[in-house]
Amino acid sequence: MKVSAQHAKLTTLAQRRFDGFTPHQVVTFLNQSLKERGLIFGLRQFDDDWELTIYDAGQNPPEA
Repeated sequence: MKVSAQHAKLTTLAQRRFDGFTPHQVVTFLNQSLKERGLIFGLRQFDDDWELTIYDAGQNPPEA
């Protein structure tokens, strides 16, 4: 089965090739690449599980 996307060409924001990597390297790359767009990524390890959190740093705080 061939799958194709029916959309306009996507713009590349950042790209990096990893030769054997850790999850922390990926999160650091995402933070360096997307911080200017208001996104911050957090990573925590719980025993054998990993938790990835995406924060919207550009979000305005709610008004009181």
